[in-house]
Amino acid sequence: MRPLRLALVLFTSMALAGCVSTASLESERTPTRDVERTPAAEPVEAVAEPPACAEWVSEYADQVRFDDVLEVIEGVDPMAGWWASGSGAVRGDGACAPVSTQPVGTVEACAAPTAQLDDVGRAWSGAPAEYMFAGGAQRQIGGWIAGRTSREESIVLDMQAWRFATPSEARNAPILDALAACPDAQTGDSGRVQVLEGAEPVATASVRGRDVFVLRSARPVASDGEDAGLTSTASTLLSSAAMAAAEEWWRTQGRTALDVDPSEP
Repeated sequence: MRPLRLALVLFTSMALAGCVSTASLESERTPTRDVERTPAAEPVEAVAEPPACAEWVSEYADQVRFDDVLEVIEGVDPMAGWWASGSGAVRGDGACAPVSTQPVGTVEACAAPTAQLDDVGRAWSGAPAEYMFAGGAQRQIGGWIAGRTSREESIVLDMQAWRFATPSEARNAPILDALAACPDAQTGDSGRVQVLEGAEPVATASVRGRDVFVLRSARPVASDGEDAGLTSTASTLLSSAAMAAAEEWWRTQGRTALDVDPSEP
């Protein structure tokens, strides 16, 4: 019995030694993982936009009911339908495009634009005229109106006005020289300029005190490209008498709107 007991003890010791050795090997084979930490991101500073040449101001456009001009244009029926849009701006703190960017004597300045009736805003964006602010303008207001006659003919008219610091600056407004350079322009007293297409005005500009007023007539077309303007004039534009009535209305309404002290944009 003694040799058997000794053999059993030796076998047990070897088994225990094998277990310990295996555990030790497993421990050596499994390296400890270091936890990686992502560094906190630094806050990104907001990049400030540069100051603008002009800032939008809603108070100006709110002062004018552009559809009221239809009441003074003979032959136009306000009840036949109309649509309009207006905007206003004041001089900002940023740099403006130079006066030289104003088109002078070009088709853009001298010809009546085509206004598709379902997208009149494409003909006139209403954006601030930077060249006018570069020339000393302090405020701008404007808008367009599309109306209809009882014969289902259309008219489209754009109206703009600017206020300068002094009457002298107004008389030297860049847009006056630009229109006067048109081939069919006529100039009159007190800085008045009129650009004609045949007998009908394409554009009319005038100065009253510190204010400059401009009206432009557009050639209306339907969505299918067909002419939708007046049949009573050769150009399909508003007649000279109709433009004169609209101009007088706009000089009164525009000046009243420019007198409003706008809030900060």
